[in-house]
Amino acid sequence: MEQDQSNLAQSGDVNAVLDELDVRAAEELQPHPGVRRVSGALGAILRMRELSVLGAAALLFIGLSLSTRNFLDIDNLLLVARQISLLAIIATGVTFLFISQEIDLSIGSIYGFLVVLLAYLITKVGIDPWPAMAVMVIVGAGIGLANGLITTRSGIPSFIITLGMLSVLRGAALLLSGGWPILVRPPETHTWLSVTSGHAWGLIPTQVFWMAGIMLVASFVLTRTRFGAHVYATGGNQEAAILTGIPTKRVKTLCFALTGALCGIAGGLLLGQVRSGFPTTGTGYELDIIAAVVIGGTPLFGGAGSILGTLLGAAVLGMITNGLVLLGASAYFEPVAKGSIIILAMLVDIVVRRRRI
Repeated sequence: MEQDQSNLAQSGDVNAVLDELDVRAAEELQPHPGVRRVSGALGAILRMRELSVLGAAALLFIGLSLSTRNFLDIDNLLLVARQISLLAIIATGVTFLFISQEIDLSIGSIYGFLVVLLAYLITKVGIDPWPAMAVMVIVGAGIGLANGLITTRSGIPSFIITLGMLSVLRGAALLLSGGWPILVRPPETHTWLSVTSGHAWGLIPTQVFWMAGIMLVASFVLTRTRFGAHVYATGGNQEAAILTGIPTKRVKTLCFALTGALCGIAGGLLLGQVRSGFPTTGTGYELDIIAAVVIGGTPLFGGAGSILGTLLGAAVLGMITNGLVLLGASAYFEPVAKGSIIILAMLVDIVVRRRRI
């Protein structure tokens, strides 16, 4: 009996030794901590969604530069920058919505209605341009707030609510304008027009600086503030966010309001540029905005995305639109190209998500 216990003890010692050897072997197989840090950082960079979008934008820029000489003309590049600016401003708000797992299909109609409203306030009511623009931004935030409250309180999907709002606001723009453009005379608003549609330092369109300022602030809010963390948490796992005390309904409602307010700012910049409020402004614009956000790597499933990616997505879309014009492609081909890009971007995102799982 004692001999059997001795054998068991010896076997236990042997097993302990073997376990220790396995641990040492595993440690020897591990790379040096410095190597792990480098490979981890490199892997994080390679996994960045923005990197692939940046690569696509660079290839597109090179391709258009080689295909047509006019693309690199300074006036053409500034035109692209101006067009991208208004698109990116509204897309910034939509990025917050997508990350929170919501969508707004009425952004084109909000944009168009607010342009008409601003022109009406200036010419028909006689309000000074800057106060009128402030009113317009508040109204835009109010429309977004209404979208958010109805969506979060009723439980109806946001795409249905905003689809209805799209029709309501398009009709409101036609009613307010009588179906005709409302012209804004330059002498009445000379200072305001020069501020919103001029060129800083005589070269760069003012809209670019508006876009840069808005996107920098939005990026800071999204990545460095508690509200930004709540937006990601709400879209990533709403049930878990609720359990941790995050007011997900309030977060989503604020994202809707932000989007409406940014539609107002973009509308004011557009009116300063074209000096006329057309009731059909923004028709189909929601497709461009959604395309820019999706191309930038922000999925419809929520919980991921960045402002930088949206900027790159807007740049890609702007270059495609401009390139088709320079290459003499049919205007009817543009919606085909945009729709195809959205589908392709979504398929790529789904493949990436599956590989991560």
